[in-house]
Amino acid sequence: MLLSLDPDFLRSFLAISETGSYGAAAERVNKTQSTVSAQMKRLEEVLNVSLFEKNGRRNTLTPSGLRLLEFARQMVHLNDETLRAFHPPDVSGFIRIGTSDDYAQAFLIPVLSRFAATHPAVEVEVLTDDTSGLLKRRDRNSFDAMLIATSRGGGDVETLRTDKLHWIGSDQYSRHQEEKMPLVMWSEGCAWRSKAEAALSAAGRPWRVAFTTSNSPLLFAAVRDGLGITIGPRWYLKPGLRVLDDLDALYPLGSEGLGIMARPGNRSAPLEAFLTEVRAQFRGDTALMAAA
Repeated sequence: MLLSLDPDFLRSFLAISETGSYGAAAERVNKTQSTVSAQMKRLEEVLNVSLFEKNGRRNTLTPSGLRLLEFARQMVHLNDETLRAFHPPDVSGFIRIGTSDDYAQAFLIPVLSRFAATHPAVEVEVLTDDTSGLLKRRDRNSFDAMLIATSRGGGDVETLRTDKLHWIGSDQYSRHQEEKMPLVMWSEGCAWRSKAEAALSAAGRPWRVAFTTSNSPLLFAAVRDGLGITIGPRWYLKPGLRVLDDLDALYPLGSEGLGIMARPGNRSAPLEAFLTEVRAQFRGDTALMAAA
């Protein structure tokens, strides 16, 4: 008998893996919880494996579920891309997006490029600032959505990915060996900066902020040229930079999530189309996910 995997089932599978809840996943994919449960039962029958197991109140992936995860992301992404190629949405309007420099460079530019090609009638305006700065803006409600650090957004943020944070320094300099360690950081209120300062203070390690900027290329240059060290995920690395494994062992930084926060009550057609493109980026970009 010829077996096949329904992209609709895989979409529900991804929603459960991301939320840890059949109920929350059902809301995300606009189905009843019983329908999602039936989909997962059928998916497990087709694959002849168990995909989830209970861990407290959360549903977590089994080893077989983890194996399916990347295949599911790619299949859903390819399904969506194919449909968009043959059925371009008739959507027009304007949306305003806020994000930080680093997230914009690493993830948002390819999304914007594809979105412009598939939705030429939608005008998109992007403003960059650090997460704290975006959330404190007086015109915050003028943004349709923000791509931000999940630790700063509260319960209204849909997590797109989670990355382990690392201490990062120059290939040519060892400023982290100084008694009072110089830091190259984003502005006050940055989630990454807060984690770095908290880790060093908790361990009693002397430190000082040597360089503060909200400009990604400038921050990279400052670290590369030996003005100090910084922190970030592995995808943050650029030529001339390296992960400082000894500092990771001494002062672990934990993880930080990247998520999308839409303005409450705003589910316009242009925004929904843009959010679909953003989700597709994170489900289908296996190279960046593997590098994290």
